[in-house]
Amino acid sequence: MNEVQQLIGTWRLDSFRIHYDDGELVFPMGSDAEGLIVYTPAGFMSGVLMQRGRPRFSAVRSSVAETGIGSTEEIIAAFNGYFSYFCRFNADPVQRKVTHSVIACHLPDWEGRTLERFWCFEDGADRQRLTLSSAPLMINGRQAKNELKFFRESDTFNVDNHA
Repeated sequence: MNEVQQLIGTWRLDSFRIHYDDGELVFPMGSDAEGLIVYTPAGFMSGVLMQRGRPRFSAVRSSVAETGIGSTEEIIAAFNGYFSYFCRFNADPVQRKVTHSVIACHLPDWEGRTLERFWCFEDGADRQRLTLSSAPLMINGRQAKNELKFFRESDTFNVDNHA
């Protein structure tokens, strides 16, 4: 199986951090962030990142259609502690680069953007690991790189355990 084929599957977030050129290391969603990405054989990728411990709304929404629930502060905390998008992807095995052409994102200004990530695989003691790193970029006026580390989840679902 080549490296492009190895991308296909479900990957659970281990860590999301930003490396600044001045040496500072930041975990923008906390050191215990949750997340998942899925690369499909059809060329789609869907990803989600979430900060643990986000404050709960004072009232419970029973549907996303209930848009009037939540204070301004609750909505801001929920929005800033969550990130998701889905896209089409292409992979360049020579550069070990995957290009995400964003279709939809919770940040509307990301829709239509093209994002480049560079991959690296490692065989962990328990399962395969994937690191996705951005090209250098400016974050709040500082040079930095995003780094997301994942471990492979099983692609087997045992329906007998869920009957």
